[in-house]
Amino acid sequence: MDFALLADGRLVFICLLAGVVSMLTTLNVAARPAAVHTKQVALALAVSSIFFMFTRFANLFYLPILGSYVDKAVRTGAVNVLYEQIQWVVIGSALGALMSWMMLPTFCAVYERGIAGVQSRGSMFRVLLGLPTPRGLKALCGCLRSPLLLRGWTEGSSRIRGPFLIWNVCATAIWTVGALCALYVSAAVPKLEATAVLLSGLVNSFAAIAFAIFVDPKAAVITDQTVQGQRPEQDVQAMTFWLGAGNFLGGLLGLAVFPVGIAMIEWATLQLGQTSMSGNMWLVIGLNTMTALLMLTALSSRVSAVITKKVATSLAIYNVFFLITRLATQVYAPILGAVRDSVINGQASASELLPLFRWVVWAATAGTILGWLLIPTFVEIYNQAIAALEKRGGAMAKLLKDLLYPSNWLRVLRCIRAPQLFGVTRGDLKQMPKGFLLANTVVVGIHVIGVLSAILAGAQLSGQLARTATLLSSIINGVATILASILVDPTAAHITDQCVHDKRPLHHIHIMVVFLAATTLAGTILSQLLLQPSSQLIALCAQLLDWLFHYL
Repeated sequence: MDFALLADGRLVFICLLAGVVSMLTTLNVAARPAAVHTKQVALALAVSSIFFMFTRFANLFYLPILGSYVDKAVRTGAVNVLYEQIQWVVIGSALGALMSWMMLPTFCAVYERGIAGVQSRGSMFRVLLGLPTPRGLKALCGCLRSPLLLRGWTEGSSRIRGPFLIWNVCATAIWTVGALCALYVSAAVPKLEATAVLLSGLVNSFAAIAFAIFVDPKAAVITDQTVQGQRPEQDVQAMTFWLGAGNFLGGLLGLAVFPVGIAMIEWATLQLGQTSMSGNMWLVIGLNTMTALLMLTALSSRVSAVITKKVATSLAIYNVFFLITRLATQVYAPILGAVRDSVINGQASASELLPLFRWVVWAATAGTILGWLLIPTFVEIYNQAIAALEKRGGAMAKLLKDLLYPSNWLRVLRCIRAPQLFGVTRGDLKQMPKGFLLANTVVVGIHVIGVLSAILAGAQLSGQLARTATLLSSIINGVATILASILVDPTAAHITDQCVHDKRPLHHIHIMVVFLAATTLAGTILSQLLLQPSSQLIALCAQLLDWLFHYL
């Protein structure tokens, strides 16, 4: 490692931002002790998404700045220097995870305060508005806790054993370096830079698999069992302690994973670079239909959570469906990147992109309609999966392995139910807050076209600006994440928890699900109107960032 590189203030700034991203991501594990203390599992996990929102913002800043180093490496041929610069960024991420581990007691208190605030004020938006006030700042300062409290968190360690802790370390290592590997490859293979950048998901998908199958289900079962009094509270604290420590170790392990990720992404980039522009567009349309369908199963998971009273386990099972959507996205996003690279290299016309991308958006509309029709079926699938997962002690891998046997396929087919509206009528709309339904429409409309609009913007630009525009897909998805984290998810989680604790009737969760499905459909239609303006916004932001970071 060349310490002389740290004389570059901009590189140090990037390392600090990478540490902030890692710190806020790691602190999501603090939601589980808060869920146990407050008995508000869905709301605790929704509040944790606020920290994820801040990580998206930090990524928005440091990845485009790092993109300028990539452009310099392409011009000078000093790719080896870029390699060492990225290694320092990985170290910054590991140190951020260490800091978050030390702050776990503080952030558990912050979560509990946030949950109480949502319950008393009715929405996360009102809670956040109160933070800059003297009373809000005083409340935050009152959440400060000593890291020495962590010594008491190890009391239940003897009962928290198993490979899921090791999987957490390995998955964190992969997650830490995914986008960084892609940036390096975009310098090594500059003619296919967009394809390389969008292939970061190829590395990150391995981490998502490990989290969704080996880590989250086990943690969810432990959380639900503790909430229901089947385990002592020390078990969740011990689990949180070791998951936090594992995130730090995983960050350091990222240095070893970095060259492996580079090799994988470079191979995939070269393979995709040989595909034609139109040959795979039907594959993209089909995958986007499936993605929209499976994303809507989040609504089924909330109904099942209320029926079974197993909120964390239900959400952990949804993560498996979410994993499938991530894998589908990581397949078609690089294909779209290859299409953009063909335009930049003069092999196709930029005017061909917009009509093709509109078909991709219509695919999301079709997937949403299918997902809506299948909500009753997926509710039953969730009910059966929750029971099976608890029977296996949270071992998601065993559950998925059992599904490979044809003898179990009949059990899945028996879950098929006719489409229905659960007795919901238009008059039931008065039982739901109108603001969060409207926000859901906007969130979906923005989220559907995040990657598409960034690729369109990149096709209109060149050089560093094109790479920056591709990286700025998070400027669209980041806005959607902010709105979802503040206006949609906390309200939906609060209603779910109220139904779980019989403070609302079961019919209210049906009302929420039906109207969220309707506004999701409306959002996919809205995305058609937002596609072209969003690409113009991203192109403008790329130019502004280039001007701003020119003086850093």
